[in-house]
Amino acid sequence: MTNGSITSKQTILVHICCSVDSHYFLQCLRAQYPDSKLVGFFYNPNIHPKAEYDLRLLDVERSCKMLGIDLYEGEYDTLHWLEDVRGLEEEPEKGERCVACFDSRLIRTASFAKQKSIGVFTTTLLSSPMKEREILFTQGEKIAHLNNLEFIKIDVRSNGGTQAQAKLAKEDNLYRQTYCGCKFALIKQRNAQGKLSLELVENLGRQIQPASNEERIETFSRRNALEMDSIPYILTKRSIMAWRNLRSTAKLAGVSQDMYVLADSKSKHHTKTGQIQWIRTAVKSPIALQGFLYPRSARFTAQSEGLASWNLGDCVYEISLGVASKDDSVFMCLEDLNTLCHTRYENVRALNATPIPYELESALRICLCGLGSINPIIVLDSHIESSLTIFIHSIFQEESVFRLIEGIPMEDTKENI
Repeated sequence: MTNGSITSKQTILVHICCSVDSHYFLQCLRAQYPDSKLVGFFYNPNIHPKAEYDLRLLDVERSCKMLGIDLYEGEYDTLHWLEDVRGLEEEPEKGERCVACFDSRLIRTASFAKQKSIGVFTTTLLSSPMKEREILFTQGEKIAHLNNLEFIKIDVRSNGGTQAQAKLAKEDNLYRQTYCGCKFALIKQRNAQGKLSLELVENLGRQIQPASNEERIETFSRRNALEMDSIPYILTKRSIMAWRNLRSTAKLAGVSQDMYVLADSKSKHHTKTGQIQWIRTAVKSPIALQGFLYPRSARFTAQSEGLASWNLGDCVYEISLGVASKDDSVFMCLEDLNTLCHTRYENVRALNATPIPYELESALRICLCGLGSINPIIVLDSHIESSLTIFIHSIFQEESVFRLIEGIPMEDTKENI
């Protein structure tokens, strides 16, 4: 289905929602209007959180560059969008909230088209199997009529179009998101799956954790860099158990104590540790281990506070390790963490604000408690021998995350022949 009244040489403004929908849609549109100039407009204040928005924009920019299409970015005016869908927060997917969301974005697209003196527009939302096409046709025509514009109605889903779109998205290594974009739909979707919406859990520190928005941005930025350097790669997925610390506290005789909880520490519900027994023991620096486990990670010099040299080899240090007499919690002092990781944190508050890289933290856990442990490992400012009351609300949740398998650059391959 197309609009016969639209001439082939006109400029067409295309509202773009995401690369998965736009990459196929734009090629279909170009095939039907080969003499028209296509201009992209990324306007999606419905996408939450901002990091997810940034990632989708990053992927759309890559797609448009591959296709040779100019792209404009609209304002990320989330407050305006929230006002447009006020009262419809509990509507189901494909319900009235979605209609209001379509209107909000298409009205802004029509306004931008008039600003750029473009008389025709359409939207890649028509590609999405999660959207009601007939509603989009109706709303698009209505908004076009009110603005003296024309709206292109195009069917790219029929006759195997949806399957062709999915195939192209995999072939061209696009970011394939798992939810529409808005937080209301996301929460309902994750609740139905019995999961927490990790996408909306903001990391208060600057540590990049697995299955986080920041990790996805890092992965796809790396993809772009590999392509720029002509380094082969495979974009795949792997299943992991993602961990998040939602809240944690420690009290000594009712007085709050600063503490840092290492990744993969299990929950504790106001548990009394009993007397904490400390012992001097020899512990291998986790730096050598993280270099073995994560040889390609480039985070180590940027994320920690005052990292010194990473060339520590097989260094082993004597530190004090604390063990709860009535519990399986393990304790260490900040001074010893600084020794093992070659950091220079002044206090635990600074550690919480700017944690060590996740990879190094995972290696530290192995050095302290062994592979596969989930003991709570708690960092304190100083030795405490009296019983603490510990509360840790953490979750372990299965997630599927993107992974890059990097190939060997052609130059290196030739040298080894």
